[in-house]
Amino acid sequence: MCGWLLDGFVALLVLSVGLLIGVAFGSFFAVVFVVVSLWLYFALLESSPRQGTLTKMLLHERVTDLHGDRITFERASARHFAMYLSALSPFFIGFLMAFWTKRRQALHDYISGTLVTYARQTQSAGP
Repeated sequence: MCGWLLDGFVALLVLSVGLLIGVAFGSFFAVVFVVVSLWLYFALLESSPRQGTLTKMLLHERVTDLHGDRITFERASARHFAMYLSALSPFFIGFLMAFWTKRRQALHDYISGTLVTYARQTQSAGP
């Protein structure tokens, strides 16, 4: 649960800026700013060589496809927008699915064909 704290802070920051944009330019621009900013934050970081958001990097987790490979920006985008379904499901069941599915996939992972795994710790060879 504390793993969502850093990403939650980023989302709060984006929402705060969106609120300021809404006051200055109207709610349409605020909504567009928030949706696009959160989409790019998640999709760009999860499809990057680090394979995860700031929180996932901190927890040594990474988002992969079903074969353990890095996901594309398109798949990361699908995962992000499918996450809205997880969030809107009754009692957040879309997120809770990770507790009983075979590969520990939440609804958005199931839809987008992704997994969240622990990154392997590699030790550098000493001199």
